Amino acid sequence: MQKKILTGIIFGGLILTVAIVVSIHHHRNRLHDLPGIIENGRITVLTDSSKLGFSVKGDSVFGFQYEIVKAFADSMGLELVITKENDLEACMNSLKSGDYDIIANLIPITSQWKKEVLFTIPLFTSRPILVQQIPEDTTRSKLITNHYQLLNDTVYIPYHSPYKMRLEHLSDEIAGTIHIIEMKNVSTEQMVRLVSEGKIKYTICDELFAKKLKLQYPNIDISLPIGFEQQLAWAVHLKSPKLLAKLNDFLTDFMGSEAYWDIYRKYF
Repeated sequence: MQKKILTGIIFGGLILTVAIVVSIHHHRNRLHDLPGIIENGRITVLTDSSKLGFSVKGDSVFGFQYEIVKAFADSMGLELVITKENDLEACMNSLKSGDYDIIANLIPITSQWKKEVLFTIPLFTSRPILVQQIPEDTTRSKLITNHYQLLNDTVYIPYHSPYKMRLEHLSDEIAGTIHIIEMKNVSTEQMVRLVSEGKIKYTICDELFAKKLKLQYPNIDISLPIGFEQQLAWAVHLKSPKLLAKLNDFLTDFMGSEAYWDIYRKYF
């Protein structure tokens, strides 16, 4: 009886070992660099659901990040597979697990994230701006014009927004509490629309995009910076240095081309 139990334990252990080895092998196979991407013939990309990311309207597909990464995929003869995801932390986790090749979002380059992913060359330099609705009586007395006025007030941001940390730091700087509410399954663009409609009081948006959105929503105020300028870039896996080098070469050339400026003028 004891021999059978021992045999069962050994057999079970072997099965568990094989399962672990297969799992590790499968995980490593998903973490492919440029040669593996070329061999597969497709590149998988995460971006958000906005005009700067990826949007679908009727038969039209558009988006600032989409058009650039599509040009990159076309230059390599690769099929482009786009997935929309507004949760930046979910994007980071999916990238690190090898489920996707690129995060094509305007991600602030921070010391913390540089330990977790490889960033491309910056696409922009911008700063976070408080977005608020202009009072209908046209007076500016009710507008937030300095950071201290946010004391004990509430700012709404997308779930796992990169601006959450900045708001937490700002709370420390003004020695008080800024209440932060994270909303799931919404993009920054959708948050700005909610401010314009009066459904939420405040949100945060990078200045470049905020200026573009103000043309669409003229009743928003974008005059109060919340932080310093930051470099914004795309991200790839830490084990994808060849993909990073190829992507950087492409971006360096493309961002100086007329094709890029045609795209830029369309969205900014």
